[in-house]
Amino acid sequence: MLLSRRRRRVLDTVGKAPGSIVAPKGAVKGQIRVISYDAKNYSDQKYDSVADLSKFATKKKLAPVDAPAIELDPEAPVERPDGVTWINIDGVGDAKMLKELTRMFGIHPLAMEDVANLHQHAKTDIYGDTLFFVVRMPTGDNGFQTEQVSIFLIDGIVITIQERPGDCLEPVRHRIANNLGRIRRRRADYLAYAIFDAIIDGYFPLVDAFADRLDEAGVMLESGGNRQLPLHLHSIRGELLLIRKVMNQHRIAIMNVLREEGELISHDTSLFFRDCQDHVQQIIEAADTDRETCGEVRELYFAMLGEKNNDVMKVLTIIATIFIPMSFVAGIYGMNFDPKASELNMPELHWAFGYPFALSLMALMAGGLLAFLYRKGWLS
Repeated sequence: MLLSRRRRRVLDTVGKAPGSIVAPKGAVKGQIRVISYDAKNYSDQKYDSVADLSKFATKKKLAPVDAPAIELDPEAPVERPDGVTWINIDGVGDAKMLKELTRMFGIHPLAMEDVANLHQHAKTDIYGDTLFFVVRMPTGDNGFQTEQVSIFLIDGIVITIQERPGDCLEPVRHRIANNLGRIRRRRADYLAYAIFDAIIDGYFPLVDAFADRLDEAGVMLESGGNRQLPLHLHSIRGELLLIRKVMNQHRIAIMNVLREEGELISHDTSLFFRDCQDHVQQIIEAADTDRETCGEVRELYFAMLGEKNNDVMKVLTIIATIFIPMSFVAGIYGMNFDPKASELNMPELHWAFGYPFALSLMALMAGGLLAFLYRKGWLS
C-alpha cells in the first residue's frame, strides 16, 4: 500500500508541446448533461456531442487547437440563454471532444491540458476572464481515493469535467431542480461555489469514517491488542496525511479565488467561499487530531507491549534468582570427589542425613530469597 501511494503517474504528454490535449489511457468517453436555469425557468437535458452546445458558447475565441473543431464566426452575435448554464461532462476519454470544447468556449489550451492530465493537485488559475478550478473529489469506500473535477467559470456558464460518471453533486442538482435556497437567484459564480462546497463537504463523512476506524483500534487495544494493530494505525495515519495535504491544496485554491473578488467573483459569493474555507480548515484540524490519536494509540500499544514483556522478564528473573543458588548447591555435591581419598572430600556423602541436609539447605535458600523479594515488593 505504501508503494502504491508513492507511485507517480507517467504523463502521456511528456515530450509534447505545451497545451497538447491527450486523452488518458483507459478513460471513459464524455457524457454531456446541461442544466440551464434562472429564477423562473429550469431545463435539464443530455446531449450527444459538443456541437450541440454551440448555442451556449461565448463569443471569445483563442488560437486554433491542432485538431478538427467547430468553427464559429467571432463577429456573429451569440444567442445564448439568459440565466446560468451548467455543462457537466462525465469522462475525459475523447480528446476530440475536449479540443472542440476548448475552441467553442475559448478555453485556454493549457487549462484543457490540465483537465486531461488527471494527476493535477487542487488549484485555481486565471485565464483572462475565465476562472479555472481543479478540485479533488473523494471517491471509493476502500481507503482514501480522489477523482479530479475540473471547473470552468466563463461569463454565466459553469463547465465541470469529471474523470468518470458518478459524483457527490446530486444535492446541488436537487436544489436547482426544486428551486431550494438562493441558488436559482444567483449568478454563475455562486453555482461554481456550490459545486466546490459540495465536493469539500464530501470529505466530512470520510473523516468521520477514519474516526470510527480509530475507535475500533481503541477497542482492539483495550481487548488485548493485535499484532496487526501498528500496521493498521500506520495505514490510517498515512491516509490522514494525504487528506491533510489535499485539503491544504484546496485552502490555497480558495485563497486565490478570494483574491479575484470583484472581477470574476462577486463580493456576496466571496463570503460563501470564505465559509467553504472554514469547512476546509475544520477538515484539516480533524485530520490532524486523528493523526495525533493514531500516534497516541500506537505509543500506548507499544507501552502495553513493553509492560507485558517486563512482566514476563520479571517472572523469569524471579525463577532464575531462586534456582541459581539451588543449582550451586547441587553442582557442588555433583563434583564426584572421593571421600575415601581424604576426610576433606565431602564427608557428607557418608553422613546418614546428608541428602536431607542438602535438600533442606536448598529449601532454606529459596525461602530466604522469596522472603527478601517479598519485603522489597518485587513479587507484586
